[in-house]
Amino acid sequence: MNRIEAAVVEIRRLEENDRVAWEDLWQENLDHFAAPDRARADMPVIWQRLMDQAAPLLGWLVLVQGQAAGLAHVILRQHSFSTAKIAILEDLWIAPFARRHGLAERLVERLVREGRAQGWRRIEWETGDENLIAQRLYDRIATLDPVKRYRVDLD
Repeated sequence: MNRIEAAVVEIRRLEENDRVAWEDLWQENLDHFAAPDRARADMPVIWQRLMDQAAPLLGWLVLVQGQAAGLAHVILRQHSFSTAKIAILEDLWIAPFARRHGLAERLVERLVREGRAQGWRRIEWETGDENLIAQRLYDRIATLDPVKRYRVDLD
């Protein structure tokens, strides 16, 4: 599909009056990934963190002709090799109606500009092995880390 004209796309930080749009997009994302009920119950707290200027959780909204079309959540963390923050792209969601128009790439480009302006060291993210459509984009715009990630679930 064709890219949506830049003139009708706005990508900006979330604002207090974006809550309903964010909730709709976030609910779509949670449904898509079959998130546990706890994720839905935590939505008010997540929103408060996104609005808290002192919290390390930042949010962006993608609008197409004023309609909410996507979001991104970034967590800033300290790094032991540098005083510059590392940005973890925790969530990137484009609503189904807006997919295949280059919005995810534009959203990442916007985060890169933000990171450069704020002095971040890098942006990193992960995606599932089965998410081949996203991987095609990520392979084109980023470098794949040769790192295995391990975890211990505590709940």
